Amino acid sequence: MKALWRVLGVALYNFIIFRRQWMWMAQNIMFSVSTVLLVLGWGGSQAVKTLVPVYIVASGWIFGLNIVGQIVGYDRISREWERLITSPLNLVEYLIGLTLGSSPPLLSGIVVIIALAPILSVNMASIAVALLLSLVAMVIGAFLVLAIVLRIRNPMNISAITNPLVALTTFLPPVLYPPTIVPEPLRTALVAIPTVALAEITKLLAVGFSAIPVELCIVSIAIWLVVTVIATLNVLRWGLE
Repeated sequence: MKALWRVLGVALYNFIIFRRQWMWMAQNIMFSVSTVLLVLGWGGSQAVKTLVPVYIVASGWIFGLNIVGQIVGYDRISREWERLITSPLNLVEYLIGLTLGSSPPLLSGIVVIIALAPILSVNMASIAVALLLSLVAMVIGAFLVLAIVLRIRNPMNISAITNPLVALTTFLPPVLYPPTIVPEPLRTALVAIPTVALAEITKLLAVGFSAIPVELCIVSIAIWLVVTVIATLNVLRWGLE
């Protein structure tokens, strides 16, 4: 029970930031709706049925890569990290509480997408699959960026790394657009990018189609999980140095 209260305390501490900056949530809602309308206008209802689950997974990735990565990075550089370490908190409680408390921007966009799903004739089963895979995406994204930002000493460099990483892994590769426009063998090689692999697994489970062999996608995700966890644990020290 004490562990639960500690987790809730960290969650509330981080939630206060977003309560005061509610425009971040409004911005995420507007971006989600705009993305759906853009795809609906250019690709029609079938494109939306494919995009919505992938968008949810991509949102989980961006949340882990950008929001969680930045908050942990800033806590690590500031004296806040030392204060947390000297408290009864352990590392797992801190990460869970931080994730829960900083999730309003992520959840606001996803809730709107789910509300629009019946109107757009999106299968709710595909939404459920996407929500589960978004957790995997969030974990990999968070561990990937933590392995990088925890080595940084200058706080100005954190967002300078996380923001470009979002564009590099989400908008540049074929995640929100079909990989079929990329010629082989480059198309299959793109499975090495975790967001591409996650998107293709999502498409197969949600709409029954994948442009890249899903076996390769699963192997890619498994490798990324192992590598990012090991890389992060090598630099993440819950203790005073």
